[in-house]
Amino acid sequence: MKRSLLLSLLVLVLPACRSVDHYEAPEQVPVTDTVEVRFAEADSLHLAGEFQDSRSFLLSSLDSDSASADQAIFRLLGLYSQRAMEDEFILLLDSLESCGWDSLGGWKVSALDMAGRPDSALSHVPEGDLFLRRWLEWRLDTTSSCLQLGPQPSPSELYMFSQCAAPDMMTREDIEKLLQFPARIPSVRRSIILGVLEASPEPSPWRDSVLSSLPSAPDADLMILRDMAERDSGDVQFWRGRVLVSEGASCSLAVEEMLDRFILSLPVSWSLVDRLLDSGYRNTVLKISSLGDQWYRMGCELALLHEMGEYGRLLEAAADVAAEAPDSLRARASLFRARGLRGAGRSADTYYGAYLDFARNFPDHPLAREAAYNTGKYHDCEQEWARAAEAYLVSLSCGGSYGGDERAHWRGGFCLYMSGRTREADSIWAAGCSGWPQGYWRDEMLFWRARLSHENGAHALGDSLLQTAALEHPWEFYGMLASRRMGSGCRLSFPVSEIQLGGDRLTDLIMELTSRGLGTAAVEVLLMDTGSDIEERARILSLMGRHGEALTLLRRLDSRLRDAGDGRLPDSLLAFYFPSPYHQLASSATDTLELQPSMLQGIMREESYFNRWIVSSAGARGAVQLMPGTAADVARWHGLPPLTEEEFFDPFASVPYGAIYINRQLSGFHGEPVLFLAAYNAGPGNASRWVDYHGWNSSDPELYIEQITYRETRMYVKKVLRSAWIYERR
Repeated sequence: MKRSLLLSLLVLVLPACRSVDHYEAPEQVPVTDTVEVRFAEADSLHLAGEFQDSRSFLLSSLDSDSASADQAIFRLLGLYSQRAMEDEFILLLDSLESCGWDSLGGWKVSALDMAGRPDSALSHVPEGDLFLRRWLEWRLDTTSSCLQLGPQPSPSELYMFSQCAAPDMMTREDIEKLLQFPARIPSVRRSIILGVLEASPEPSPWRDSVLSSLPSAPDADLMILRDMAERDSGDVQFWRGRVLVSEGASCSLAVEEMLDRFILSLPVSWSLVDRLLDSGYRNTVLKISSLGDQWYRMGCELALLHEMGEYGRLLEAAADVAAEAPDSLRARASLFRARGLRGAGRSADTYYGAYLDFARNFPDHPLAREAAYNTGKYHDCEQEWARAAEAYLVSLSCGGSYGGDERAHWRGGFCLYMSGRTREADSIWAAGCSGWPQGYWRDEMLFWRARLSHENGAHALGDSLLQTAALEHPWEFYGMLASRRMGSGCRLSFPVSEIQLGGDRLTDLIMELTSRGLGTAAVEVLLMDTGSDIEERARILSLMGRHGEALTLLRRLDSRLRDAGDGRLPDSLLAFYFPSPYHQLASSATDTLELQPSMLQGIMREESYFNRWIVSSAGARGAVQLMPGTAADVARWHGLPPLTEEEFFDPFASVPYGAIYINRQLSGFHGEPVLFLAAYNAGPGNASRWVDYHGWNSSDPELYIEQITYRETRMYVKKVLRSAWIYERR
């Protein structure tokens, strides 16, 4: 009975949905399907941007037991929220309440607060929920509230108390209760630390116990350092070590403690001198420079002259370092000579030459590899292939027998290739593939080795290398390009395994927070709770429609796996790594344009990670990163109404404007995706200049791409093309 009433009432909800999707009333899903099957299908459709079908599966689950119903509502919240349809979601929940459901006010509050509308959320607070009302009021004006924790507070109450209560209002009992909430969450941990400071101003066993229970983090570390300072503990080596590795307030505290207690017995250390100067302690460096011998004083003088901007005197001081000086001082003089040349405004060719001399002469210095690599990047951008190759090779020889890093192998090999030193290029690329079997640049090196093999007539080897790139890097740019060149089909699949919400510590907490009205807190927990599985957290964020945060976690996981040599992001996560939440919108927005919907989706993924709330440092807004001036131009060109501030963050309002502008840019480059993307990222003038320099061959786009002088633009073009190809094949 409840199920049939629900489906009939939902017909009343549908007219409020966006007409852009041409919705019809949802078809009933066969009730023989299990709830788990329906959820898995709904999640897959959600990630593929099939709103109507995903919603139908979820609505069919609302007649089940309460736990499954909560899971369905959680998914519906994410489905509606990513489309800026919070009001329609609330209308849906109103219809459920009219069928006899208990109050769903907490879900409504979560939807509105996650949309940045805490003022609107206030009217939906369930009657009697003082905690939630006070928390929302705190969200609006950040005024502390006199909430009181009961003997057994819920996780939601603990979180709200941690945000609203002033530190001087917290008792020791309150703080101990707060420790039940994941203290890895920065805002909660900060409240605990401030409460400890108020409750126990002086060191005590209780304070020690609380501090030791907090996970390591900048704010917790600061508190622990402050406690050690009050206890007068730690020797000079301890505090020196903290100065060298700490940041911000922790570093400042460590510096002050070290100087107060050990100013006359500081270790002779240029690394400490450099760090003190970076932190603004020039007078201290002047004082301690007299503690060592003449060589130490000369090394200090080099740093002081550089910090003061006395570049002429710095160059003279560097030249005065005699040949009989220790190697460490001669290396320092060589490094500061290069810095002095740069500071004095000499040509880039001159000071990068000095950096390369430093790396050649002192290859074991900790900064030698970086100096040579940066020199290689400079000549690379200037298209000076031979000089760039030489600098990259120097960087590979620094810091050990194998030396180098993966980037230097990739770009060093490319510069050798462009210089005509193809045998050396192949050797460098082969070494890079071997040294970093799970690396970031391996698909580049495999593909270009294959290209070189074909050019040399070794077609069997070239085909084998292309096949390896396609099979082992199926979702990376050159792996996909290899697949296209071979004419082979895409082996990518996007499976979505069952996501169970509830039954473990993390998901129980997320469900409780969101149903209680704390959706923003649930997002914070999923982003910050490093004690939980990162894959699970990313999946749940995707279900909440928070694809940007999910992609941030998955990129972090991919980097962790690569850096540890454990592989790359597994195929089982590709549906979450390449979600398609605006598939239908992209199709409708490009229906009359030359621009393909897959390209529009690729641009949105790389520009915003599908985060409709993001604002760039330049002021670009929303999922398609539209500048206000650009939106105004589009409105003027086509007689459209100007976008309001709120509409920039509504994909259904702003993405069509972005699509029109992108299509105009594409048409300006004759529909060539590579040229258009280069122009879109670096400006039309640069894209045209690169064509003038290097020419353009539509059958050989990779040669143009790799000669783009801006590394950011090279990466952007490859990422967007990769994502567009994936969305085309999905």
